[in-house]
Amino acid sequence: MAAEYLVNNLAAAASILTLAEPKPSIQAVYKLLQESNGFLVVSGTYWSNWGSPLQRFMEVITSFENSSALFGKPLACAVTMESVGGSDIAARLHAVFSGLGCWSPPCSTLVVSRVGQEAILASQNKNNDPNEDVWRVDDLEIVLKNLVTATTMQNEFYVSWPHVTLHIPEGPWPETGILDFHTPQFISPGSTNN
Repeated sequence: MAAEYLVNNLAAAASILTLAEPKPSIQAVYKLLQESNGFLVVSGTYWSNWGSPLQRFMEVITSFENSSALFGKPLACAVTMESVGGSDIAARLHAVFSGLGCWSPPCSTLVVSRVGQEAILASQNKNNDPNEDVWRVDDLEIVLKNLVTATTMQNEFYVSWPHVTLHIPEGPWPETGILDFHTPQFISPGSTNN
């Protein structure tokens, strides 16, 4: 829905990277992110958290921290939930991607709940509808308009904090296993210091 709205209503290009499916190589994902002007992260709520494919994605793109793939680019998110937990996930998503170099424009979060959608249907077309301000799927349009507006802002004035630049691995996307970004080790094997 978001990609269709971006293309048809906002004349913006859109690419979709579905994390639950096989992904291209690490370098291809880096290039896709580098060529993008902004990001919409979409997630469900799974036991008060995002799903494991999104977790693994964030672990791998940690090597892209403050690089041209992420730094200074706006990010919005849309989260679905049964009844609770989605707002916490959205806030944490914004925090994680801020640490990676992205920023959040105003009104760039949408949390849609099954309970909220049922409440909207129950009070629809009533005078003084108490659920008029409950988030609904159509509010994604507002999030997308703000995201597209944010992509037009100049980001060359942002300053990155000091950080260790990680090695971006080459090869296929690592769905499982140990990630080696050549990071400094704080505890060496056989060390007696804790």
